[in-house]
Amino acid sequence: MDVEDIERERSNALDALILIAQQTPSIRGLWLQGSLACGESDPFSDIDAYLAIDDDAFEAMFSERESFLRRVGPILAWANATTPGLKCVHALLTGGVRLDLFFEPASRVSEQERPTAKVLVDKGDLATALRLGWRAPMDAIGRVVSVIIRMTRQGGTWPLRVIRRGQWSTFAMMELDLINAQVAQLMAVQIDPALFYQNTFSLSRRLRPDQRAELDALTDSILEGVARRDRAALLQTHLQVLDALVREGRAACQSLGIVYPVTDEGDVGLRELLEAAWPK
Repeated sequence: MDVEDIERERSNALDALILIAQQTPSIRGLWLQGSLACGESDPFSDIDAYLAIDDDAFEAMFSERESFLRRVGPILAWANATTPGLKCVHALLTGGVRLDLFFEPASRVSEQERPTAKVLVDKGDLATALRLGWRAPMDAIGRVVSVIIRMTRQGGTWPLRVIRRGQWSTFAMMELDLINAQVAQLMAVQIDPALFYQNTFSLSRRLRPDQRAELDALTDSILEGVARRDRAALLQTHLQVLDALVREGRAACQSLGIVYPVTDEGDVGLRELLEAAWPK
């Protein structure tokens, strides 16, 4: 299967969604959000689709969500969203198409602001009901980022335990998360605070080339060191990861207008602890 096949499968799924929405009287509208709506998609982007459904038919339609999905295309796997109160299903369709399908009562569509929307089916006033202009909540993001920075500093000492225990796969997992989730997120919020909510798996796409290159270099170094069980080399790379967390953490806090939550003494002390206690 090549890229053209993947795009064709996604296009087929979208066409099916549009046709179902047009032919189902209780569906008042269909729109996209996410990368397919804002023009930042690539051939591998998910479909983030939303249905506005007549209130009196809403519960019945949501209860038949699996049947609805099967009308879109053959399902390889699907699951309900885990967020309490969110009426959404996540599905993997034939051809690798990822569909996140949200169900909303038509009377409540206007209650929330959205960053962007691309209307595909409108049987009434959907286009005017959709409220655009959502902005990332800087205060809330700042509070969470502050907590994350505090936690990753403490998590930065875990290699002292897991390497001594011989847990090499656990060590690799932790290091790759620090690099490609934590450092990447701190980089991303400096570009746009809304990227705090970006899916981790696609976060690097939103970074600058030099940022992606740094993440790739750190990742390669960790993987090579783990493959060789080279503890000395892994210490040097882990210190580079720590330096990136400190640098990007400070820059992210400045960008968000919050106080960097770790003292200079704390950052220096952590580095000294790692150098002194790293398993030989």
